[in-house]
Amino acid sequence: MQSVFAINEQVVRQSICATQISLSGDTPDVLTQIFDTQIKLCIFKRAMSTDVQEYSAFLQQAFQDFRITQVMSLCQSGDLLNELLPQHHCRQNFIEDILTVANMFADLFDLEQVGFRLCVLNKAMCPRFHTDKVPCRLITTYSGKGTEWLDSRTVKPEMPGISHDEPVYTELVRQLEAGDVALFKGDAWDDNDGFGVVHRSPVLSADETRLLLTLDFSC
Repeated sequence: MQSVFAINEQVVRQSICATQISLSGDTPDVLTQIFDTQIKLCIFKRAMSTDVQEYSAFLQQAFQDFRITQVMSLCQSGDLLNELLPQHHCRQNFIEDILTVANMFADLFDLEQVGFRLCVLNKAMCPRFHTDKVPCRLITTYSGKGTEWLDSRTVKPEMPGISHDEPVYTELVRQLEAGDVALFKGDAWDDNDGFGVVHRSPVLSADETRLLLTLDFSC
C-alpha cells in the first residue's frame, strides 16, 4: 500500500515542475523581467574583473569583521565608499563595480537612496529557509558561497519540510554563484500575496567566509 507521504510527494513534485519562479541571463536587462508577475527571481550572470575579484578576496581574508550597513544616497555613495573601504590598489575598481550594481538597482526602481549592506560573514546569517518582508532585495556574493533558494512558487517557509530539508524539496534548492546579481521579490511586493522567494544563507565551514552585498528600498 502506498503511503500518504509518497502520494503527497508525487503531487508536490508534479506541481513544482510547472511553477518555477526564476529567470537568468548574461546581460543586465534580464533584471527588468522582475516586473513580470510570473517571475520572482531574476539573475544577471556576469564575470567579475580580475581587479574586483582581487579586492573582494583581500577584504574577505584580511577584514573578517568588516561591515557597512546604512542608508546610502546614490549621489554620495562613491565618496562614502572611498572613506569606509580599506586601501588597496584595486579598491577603485571595486568601488566602481559596486556603484554600477547600485545604480542598476536604483534606476530600475527609481530610487535616490538605498539600504546598503556590505559585509564579510563567517557563518550562515539566515540558515533557515525564509522570505524577506521587503518589496525586493538585490543580493550578490562577491566572494565565497552564494545564497540558496527554492525554485518554486508553491512553497512557503512554514510548510512542512522547508526548515528541515525533507527529500521532497531537495531538487528545488538552487544556489547563486559568486558575481551573480540577483533580484529577490519579497513578501511586500505588490500583489505577491506573501509569497516572496524562499531562500537561506549557505552553510559555511569553520574556516570559510563570504563577502556579501545586499541592497534594499530605503525606508
